[in-house]
Parts: sequence; C-alpha cells; structure tokens
Amino acid sequence: MSPTLLKLFDEYSEYHRDPVNAAIHKLAVPLIVFHVLAMLDWISLDISLAGHSITMAHAVFLPVLLWYLFMSARLALIMTLFSALCLWLGRMTPSEVVIAIAIFAWIAQLIGHARYEGKAPAFKDNLIQLLVGPLYFIALSAGWWSPKSLESS
Repeated sequence: MSPTLLKLFDEYSEYHRDPVNAAIHKLAVPLIVFHVLAMLDWISLDISLAGHSITMAHAVFLPVLLWYLFMSARLALIMTLFSALCLWLGRMTPSEVVIAIAIFAWIAQLIGHARYEGKAPAFKDNLIQLLVGPLYFIALSAGWWSPKSLESS
C-alpha cells in the first residue's frame, strides 16, 4: 500500500472509532458502492465498445480504478471484482430496490456517525475519503491494515 493510502487510512480511522459505527459501515459502505454503480449504470453514454454499451458507471469507475491501482494493486483488484459484481447485480435489481438500498445505507451511516461516533463523516473534511472507505474496510477486514490505536495495545 502506498504511504498516501496509509495516511488516508489513519485519517479515516479517526472518524470510525466506535465499534457500532464501524459495524454499520462494514454493511453500509458496500451497499453504497453497489447503489452508486447501479445508478450510474442507468445513464447510457451512447457509446459501444466491442459490442458492449458504455455507461456513466464505466466512465466514473475507470479513473477511480486507476487511483486505486496507484494506491494498492491488491485492493484495486478486489474493488474491481466487487464493482463488476455490483454492476452485474445492479442490472438485475429493480430500480425501486436500488433506491431503497441507497436510502437505507445512507441513513444507517448518518445514524452511525450521529448516534455512535458523535462526529460527521470523514468526507465532510476531505472528499477523497469517499473513495477511501471501501478500501479501508477491505484492508481492515482482511487484516492487511489496522488502526494505530489497535497496534499499540
């Protein structure tokens, strides 16, 4: 992992110290990735590549993937596979369900921060944290990274 990503993880962890908030995020962050990709996939760019229609999801995810690759190839690979799964599932999921998932996930996150964490989400101070969240929870769950507060105990 790049030193920049490690620094961003340290910053992100400062906003996710409460175990209930962290648990909420482990569920809500993947749901948010799912709904964002599914909703962006609804927007056709009227471009075809090798017989496949290119959507806004592809256009948005490509630069994100490049940034993920620069930060960590291993985490980028996992996010690429997860994102492909999200796009595939998103195409089969009724739009009403995708919207309900979006509402649920964002409300859950806000409750986690307001009720349990007691501070605003990390992206309030740094929008790049919107991209860091998914990588953070993958790295944390896989044991590839842990917050400094846990390392010293």
